[in-house]
Amino acid sequence: MSAHVSRRTFLRVGSAAGGGLLLSFGWRPSALEAAQAGTPAAASLQPSGFVRLDPDGTVTIWSKNPDMGQGVKTALPMILAEEMDADWSRVRAIDAELDRSKFGGQGSGGSDSMRAEWDLYRNAGATIREMLADTAAEAWGVTRTECRTERSRVVHATTGRSIEYGPLAARAAARPVPQKAAWKPASAFTLLGTRVAGVDNPAIVTGRPLYGIDVRVPGMKYAAVAKCPVFGGRPAVVDDSAALRVPGVRQVARIPGHENPTFLQPGVAVVADSTWAAFKGRDALRIQWDEGPFRDETSASLSDQFARLARGEGTTVRAVGDVDAALAGASRVVEAYYEFPFLSHATLEPHNCTADVRDGHCYITGPLQMQGSGALVVSEVTGIPRENVHIQVTRLGGGFGRRLLSDYAAEAAVVSKAIGAPVQVIGTREDDMRHDYYRPAGARALRAGLDANGRIVAWDCHLVNLSRNAYRRGTSPAWSTETYGMVTGLSENLAPDFELDLVPWHIPHVRLRFSEPRSGVATGAWRAPAHVANAFAVETLLDEIAVSAGRNPVDLRLELLGPSSALRITGDDPTPYNPERMVAVLRLAAERGGFGQRPPEGRARGLAAHYTFGSYCAQVVELSVGPQASGAVGAPRRVTIHRVTCALDCGIVVNRSGVEAQAQGGIIDGLGHAFFGEITIDRGGAVEGNFDRYRLIRNREAPAAIDVHVVPSTMRPTGFGEIAVPVIAPAVANAVAALTGDRIRRTPFVRAGYTLR
Repeated sequence: MSAHVSRRTFLRVGSAAGGGLLLSFGWRPSALEAAQAGTPAAASLQPSGFVRLDPDGTVTIWSKNPDMGQGVKTALPMILAEEMDADWSRVRAIDAELDRSKFGGQGSGGSDSMRAEWDLYRNAGATIREMLADTAAEAWGVTRTECRTERSRVVHATTGRSIEYGPLAARAAARPVPQKAAWKPASAFTLLGTRVAGVDNPAIVTGRPLYGIDVRVPGMKYAAVAKCPVFGGRPAVVDDSAALRVPGVRQVARIPGHENPTFLQPGVAVVADSTWAAFKGRDALRIQWDEGPFRDETSASLSDQFARLARGEGTTVRAVGDVDAALAGASRVVEAYYEFPFLSHATLEPHNCTADVRDGHCYITGPLQMQGSGALVVSEVTGIPRENVHIQVTRLGGGFGRRLLSDYAAEAAVVSKAIGAPVQVIGTREDDMRHDYYRPAGARALRAGLDANGRIVAWDCHLVNLSRNAYRRGTSPAWSTETYGMVTGLSENLAPDFELDLVPWHIPHVRLRFSEPRSGVATGAWRAPAHVANAFAVETLLDEIAVSAGRNPVDLRLELLGPSSALRITGDDPTPYNPERMVAVLRLAAERGGFGQRPPEGRARGLAAHYTFGSYCAQVVELSVGPQASGAVGAPRRVTIHRVTCALDCGIVVNRSGVEAQAQGGIIDGLGHAFFGEITIDRGGAVEGNFDRYRLIRNREAPAAIDVHVVPSTMRPTGFGEIAVPVIAPAVANAVAALTGDRIRRTPFVRAGYTLR
């Protein structure tokens, strides 16, 4: 459903049994929704629709998209509550089950929940507010203009009398839906922009069951799946006799896989009465694997392939002007080669899902990021019609893009169908890490030509990268998932078409080329997908160019950005790219972070900026570099991050606490993976299987201070769940270069000789 659908199209108001007010899309509630809302399905206050007002004043709001720590289960209800003028202390937020007739598309990805749902939730809140105010005005015999709303009450301005929302619900439900309910001006917000604790926080800290791994269904079995240790392999011969002798093991089922490997991987499931029995039974399987064509693949062979392809011509994706002539005529050419490894999502909650296939339907309960596409995947692998696939999401114990794919739901559905009983498929940490869909590995070969004044006149980028789209057998070009955001320019002296994350703007001669390596390694989206690698290459090279030309790195970037008037924006994005907003965050970060000022003795500052999923971010890192971590020859040097100053523009802030937490968490996550993150490949499979080998950042290694500054805005909200991640690594690398003169060309930094203290 479009975010801009009219109120008349999607709103339906009715009276709930018991005198409540329902605002809905015209659906009937499920028993699962009723149970979530704490009301039996047959009770008079049975929940129905998008939002419900009970006679006691309780407001129940359904959050349509999954929460994996980014805070949408709090933020989306906040938007509606703000427009409704509801007392937040009387609001209950409920996870919605999958229902396209109610909610349209459902899922959390690409930092799009605030952008996509802003209109929907504001319309719903404003409509209820107006209906309640009209009802009170009619009861008092006064005009609507004499009434105002505040904290779940309607107040008569002249006399000061007031009435709570609850007692008005039944009468309001009988009123016609307003043709137009005006939104509040941002200046009147009392809830949005404040710091609100997450609605699930009490349950999280007290250990109440919230996650997929907590799901229990009567008669449920447990299953563990054996998969080939070589990517692209499959079971050839299976001897399950020993597995079936393990106490508690009930059955062994083959999983055939799917032609799209992101839908379902082939394997063998051991079904048992407990997770322990399932794991032990799987250990007892004797399987001969068909290892496929990539059994000899290694990280070293991939690295050699990247370098070889980078020396070739590749496929031209974008070309403006004459890059070769401009480079040949440049006063100076700066070039660099960057390489990036596979990264694992390493979610705290390993993959799991519960499925119950019966009577031609499939009931899925688990930590899915994308309910809508999850239903399609389950339908594809089971043959059950999509409309008969029912999905209830739980809270996700981390997502970071891993749960954009629904292969684990498909596994559970296939196994449940095979055994004729509900089953929970669950993996160990090693299963999760060695059979992940990793951030694609790749390289960037960049060349920039400068004129005599240090201005960039030519830019040549050769992107060598594994392709998520190619891996999933997509029909779009392989490069389409590895770069983002084409914008068209109007100025004569700039590239008319460019990719925002790979090609700086206001350069007259530009070329972007792509080469796709050959690999069997499973790939998928990893937090801020290609932005992380692309931003690192571009932002560190810009810094190197500025230093080599004797220019201020901020001034160089401002020169490249230019005015918004030089853009011709196509498409229907309500918040298209605006370079002037990037200018603002650059200046704010530089000012608050002291960039350009003399740092304390022994320290240096580095700056980077990036545009991600509609939002703008710039960061300044202040750090020092100490001696080697140990006395051993070749040991990495210790880096201490003293302060990170983060400036961002994500439009109107819904929950300030959420924005700050996502910025801080993204910085810490980005730091840890920049220094340590790497999945290595040997004999066609992943080497790392747990946190002993896949190193995460420690508490003592985190920055001593992270300051988050948000640009005040009246623009509609944009995504902020990923914006801070791409910026931190290049800011650190630029600070290291300022202090040591050493340019880091690859991640993880530990392989370049640097570790965190």
